[in-house]
Amino acid sequence: MGENHLTYFKIENFKRFDSFEMENLGQFNLLVGDNNVGKTSVLEALTFDEEDRIMFLRNYIYILFSRNILQFPSKIEGENLLSQLDIWSFILKNVFQPLIISYKTITHYTIKYEFVKEVGFTQLDKDFINNNIKLNKLPIWWIRLTKNGIYDGIYGRYAEEIINALYDTKTPKVNFLPLNMNYHNGHTQDYYSLINGNNSTRILFDSTLKSIIPNLIETRPHKVFEQEVIGFVLNNSNEIVPITTFGDGVLKIVRILLGLMGAKGNRLMIDEIDTGIHFSRLQDFWKTVITLCKQFDVQLFATTHSLECQRYFVEALSELGEEYQKDARNISLLENAKGEVKSVTFDFEQFEFALSIGANTRGGQR
Repeated sequence: MGENHLTYFKIENFKRFDSFEMENLGQFNLLVGDNNVGKTSVLEALTFDEEDRIMFLRNYIYILFSRNILQFPSKIEGENLLSQLDIWSFILKNVFQPLIISYKTITHYTIKYEFVKEVGFTQLDKDFINNNIKLNKLPIWWIRLTKNGIYDGIYGRYAEEIINALYDTKTPKVNFLPLNMNYHNGHTQDYYSLINGNNSTRILFDSTLKSIIPNLIETRPHKVFEQEVIGFVLNNSNEIVPITTFGDGVLKIVRILLGLMGAKGNRLMIDEIDTGIHFSRLQDFWKTVITLCKQFDVQLFATTHSLECQRYFVEALSELGEEYQKDARNISLLENAKGEVKSVTFDFEQFEFALSIGANTRGGQR
């Protein structure tokens, strides 16, 4: 595991969770649980940014748009846009309480951040407010941040800044792949920035895709109706075949490969990782994902409902060996009678044994 990978994570007052935590995390983490238990919400929570902590809001807003929970705005409509969208009601379980994120990495003890939506002026914010009045830039909302209980500043964020960050190609991408992975222009941009200009990376990308598209010769950008898409050169065709003519499984593989290569040294969250992948390809698919995570130092958090997906996860790790097994985890989300969700972490040996005796490893009620 990389030194920046999470070993512990806790979030409080987020979506359906009063409090949710995961312990003994590995580099390859498979999250399982019943419908509506909060698996996707856990992935969303993991998109927080340690380097720019305020960007957590931009990341969560981006996910709301990408999952079609909110309509992506076609233009900036002024400072009141975020207020009108009422973003906080989609993020916080109780809008009058703080959102708290706590985590550990291999090299750091517990770090705890508290985000509070301010609804009025306080003496604590006097300097911040006065400075912005001088600039004629008083925000309609702002965030107060504490680190490990110590006041760490007040951060005004304007609607224009957040929305511009959603559009700005220089803003770091959100390493979250939703269940719905329809092709869009961002995938072509990712191909150009991550694959096309680096020969060794492109060879790796193409050779990996050949396990799904056996007659693939190479990939290259291709223009279709004035729009560039990823194209495939096939050994049984004289034409470049656009990716948009292929099924959901191929698109998902491509999107995951781009996500893995773009998340180098960071986390990648994939919702319903096996959806669209035929069971006969799952073992090789898992081997590819796991080895690329290791190669690019990516910490993976993926969800599934499928026992089949879990079994092929184990079989792939069995082939790859102990170097990979020691960093693999199955995390079951269990909901009790009070509606509280807890996690149970299995390391590889525990998980393999549980599957062999038919024990429940997919979460549910308890």
